[in-house]
Amino acid sequence: MVIDADELVHVLGLWGRPVTSVKRLAGGWNSTSWLVRGASGDRHTLHVAKLADSADGDAFRSGLRVAGAAAVRGFPSGAPVPTVDGRLTVDVPEGVLGLLRYVPGRSPSATSEADLRRVGSTLARAQLAVREAAECVSEQRRWPWAWADVCLREVPMAPGVRAAAARALDEARAVTARSSPRMGVVHGDPGLDAFRLCAGSVRDDGLIDWGAAMEAPLLYDLASFGVMARGTPRALLPCLEGYRLRAPEVGGELRHFDALVRLRWVCHVLYFASRLARGIVRGAASGAENEERLAEAYASLRGDGNGAPDVLSPGR
Repeated sequence: MVIDADELVHVLGLWGRPVTSVKRLAGGWNSTSWLVRGASGDRHTLHVAKLADSADGDAFRSGLRVAGAAAVRGFPSGAPVPTVDGRLTVDVPEGVLGLLRYVPGRSPSATSEADLRRVGSTLARAQLAVREAAECVSEQRRWPWAWADVCLREVPMAPGVRAAAARALDEARAVTARSSPRMGVVHGDPGLDAFRLCAGSVRDDGLIDWGAAMEAPLLYDLASFGVMARGTPRALLPCLEGYRLRAPEVGGELRHFDALVRLRWVCHVLYFASRLARGIVRGAASGAENEERLAEAYASLRGDGNGAPDVLSPGR
């Protein structure tokens, strides 16, 4: 259920900020968002109100804490604005509501190498800003991801799907234990629409929507980007180039890229199986899309799907 505009304006009064208008924003697989316009004296203000499902409240609050930690380090993250009494979120009958700082900018183009290099650079900056923010993440979302074991036990899915996801999760844990890659807080869902490229300095480029933030190998974010940009296979290389300019040590970790790609597909399995179990269709183009995305994730874990571009292939 989505809160109506009048009720939203009423609840936003808990933040003590005058609201002149609210406008529903498009998209949103995990939440519903509104652009909130206000005024402070003769200055106009912009914020984003975000409503998450109650079942996702823990992850939502973790993400807000991480975004807040990034903002403290000067990184544009869509940080939370506390209520008058200091809360990051407010429980409403429709879910969990937060108010976020608006981050100006545009979404990157999937066909612009310059934009994609900025994406990689921004991702590296974001990880640096939150790398030591593990205390902001709930215990279950710290590596090696107790939440994933809970989902594998409790979320309904076919036995073959469950087994494939469990094998890939075990593989990622073994790789991490064996190779000791860089670890820290990751964004968790760095799709192109989460990046905000600034018209001014690239140092002001930002990354928003931290609701999937977790502790993990830092390479996981690049693997996630590769999976989400699989429809534009050439997008990964310039993103990686931009990332390496700020974090050259990633070069020694790329031999584990495929294992982290499979870990991303595990998250797809758990996410879409959970949506099916909870009857969530928000963000989907059709009611069958959850089933189609789950089937795609299973195929990719079996090696039959699109996977993600190979960053170690000849010519790369």
